[in-house]
Amino acid sequence: MISFCAGWDTKKHNMKKNKYFYFVFALCGVILIFFGIKKLTQTPMEKQTRLMMDTYVTIYARGPEKLTSRAIQAALDRMGEVDKKFSIQNQNSPLYAFNYQDIPITDKEILYVVQKAMEISEATKGAFDITVSPLLELWGFYEKSPKVPAEEDIKSCLKDIGYKFLVIKDGRLCKTNKNVRIDCGAIAKGYAIGQALQTLKNEGINSALIDAGGDVYALGKKGNTLWKVGIRNPQNDDMLGYLEVEDMAVVGSGDYERYFMENGKRYHHIFDPKTGYPTEDLSGITVIHPDPMLADAWATALFVLGHEKGLKIAEQLPKINVVMITSANEILYSSQLKKMLTIISK
Repeated sequence: MISFCAGWDTKKHNMKKNKYFYFVFALCGVILIFFGIKKLTQTPMEKQTRLMMDTYVTIYARGPEKLTSRAIQAALDRMGEVDKKFSIQNQNSPLYAFNYQDIPITDKEILYVVQKAMEISEATKGAFDITVSPLLELWGFYEKSPKVPAEEDIKSCLKDIGYKFLVIKDGRLCKTNKNVRIDCGAIAKGYAIGQALQTLKNEGINSALIDAGGDVYALGKKGNTLWKVGIRNPQNDDMLGYLEVEDMAVVGSGDYERYFMENGKRYHHIFDPKTGYPTEDLSGITVIHPDPMLADAWATALFVLGHEKGLKIAEQLPKINVVMITSANEILYSSQLKKMLTIISK
């Protein structure tokens, strides 16, 4: 969840595909709190907001106005470039040509991201899989009115799902099944945040905050203090506590981001590639990691794995900390996070 204090208005939007954007209050289970930012320092804080990647992206940066304004604009422009390149709906993108015309991808940037995605797929035995695009389409998550498809249609669709259908060789991404289509949405936003971060650094910014629809990266410190990022329970909006972070991504995923109700049951957009149905074990997850791309991808991967397997793997991954909220509203933490999280008494 994201909430801006100290004179900034809170914005709430729920988000759907095809220009039905809503920014969910509780998105990603993270709330960013600015405690008296203007009182802490006389250094001006510049911000700009832009609509991209199916959400609102806001960048805050501290420093001289001309410097920060130029740097933020450059960072947002860079994110826009990534968004355009990785959009599966952009008919001029390499991904579109790969999905619908079976044209191999040679773009080095896309190959890099896909390679990272496939590494996580291998590490999770397919729990994370960017070839789930046909499932998202079958369930209607690319349209205005999603619905539960027929069982036989799901089984048929699963024949074309599987990261092992993807092959990277000699600088080309090819597929061994012509019906395979990829959607990098579960990793591309994190990559875009990382590119914005690098742009800010290149422009001389050392204190900034990137908020991409609730996925946050804190660069440097906020004045003389660390950024305070709170963790909320997506089921009841209770604040669990907060983290004090520097040079760190706080990224989340959950069943509250994009979903629909049918016959009294909630169906969300995070699918188990093996069953063809949305996962049911977790309600929300927050991942803390220095690399926003890895934080983004692992948030989805661990969500699909569920709390038992997911927490076990998270404990073995370097530099990753997690908070998990199960469907039964049980709150679980990685061991190191317990030392980092300041609990707020109710």
